[in-house]
Amino acid sequence: MNTDISMCRISSLLLVVAGLTAESAGADSLLFPVLVSNAPNVTTIASVVDGPTAGGGATHLTYIYRYKDAFDSSGVANRNGNCSTRTLTRSSISGDVVSFDVAGAFEGGNALFGDANFYGGGFGLGVTGPQRGYLLVANTNSTGVPLVVGDDLDLSGEFAVMEIAGGAAWGGKAINDVNREDFDFINANIAGGGVYSALPSNGSAFRRFTFAPPSEWSTRFFVTPIGANMDSAQLTAPVSVADLYDRDGQSRSFTSIVLSVTCTAAVDLRDLVDSSTWAAVENTGGWASFGTNDAVVYKLEYSSDPQYNGTVNNGFLLSDSALP
Repeated sequence: MNTDISMCRISSLLLVVAGLTAESAGADSLLFPVLVSNAPNVTTIASVVDGPTAGGGATHLTYIYRYKDAFDSSGVANRNGNCSTRTLTRSSISGDVVSFDVAGAFEGGNALFGDANFYGGGFGLGVTGPQRGYLLVANTNSTGVPLVVGDDLDLSGEFAVMEIAGGAAWGGKAINDVNREDFDFINANIAGGGVYSALPSNGSAFRRFTFAPPSEWSTRFFVTPIGANMDSAQLTAPVSVADLYDRDGQSRSFTSIVLSVTCTAAVDLRDLVDSSTWAAVENTGGWASFGTNDAVVYKLEYSSDPQYNGTVNNGFLLSDSALP
């Protein structure tokens, strides 16, 4: 993963990411729950729509990155490390859309796709090496002070995570917060509590998922805990797997392994299953249930097996409201 990619190829990859239509849904602050940055190998393209109906004197959008090294000093996935914060305030106009490369691999983190609007600076994270994080966006004045614009149908967004050299991409939508600019996404989307895009919802903290044979595919979960003060707090969430079945319909009982995630992290399925159970399903795959509390979860399966003719990524929102 060490090659460059043309802007034309970026456009083509973004078209592959299905279902990412711009959509305003009850909010004027946003959470992009998954960001991956490791230029020039991997990046995240984020797009923010500033809707045409906002009032309240908001002339700017403030972008708050929460991020950390993807791995610790020993090369192990950094599940429990705290996040750092980077805040950018940029000009905006009603009805505008701005797209940018979080890693800064394209256009140095400035607005993409020939955008001629003046924003007063770039949008990139500005940190080298493998990073994981999330992004908050809110209506503000020129100094970054949040403003209640009197319209909860203003901001919307999308993101696409791109494995550049292999040409693979997956993505999702930003989450809108009905609580406005307090960055508390516990009650986003659902009046009276709950988040359509997070667990628990519909009375369950677990969602079923399938997994391909681990000998050929890797299964990973991107987990971002949600709650109050996401612009500054180091929120945590437990993650575990239960009810694992093999491809012959046989239940594989094992002692649950519960790991903790701080701020945001990627958790591999392998780390949630004991060695004997893993050996039993390694060449077949199966299905199980993933559980957590107050977190947004994306499931990713990927493979570089030559029989699939290139790098293959398949990512989707696991923590939606649909049961089981």
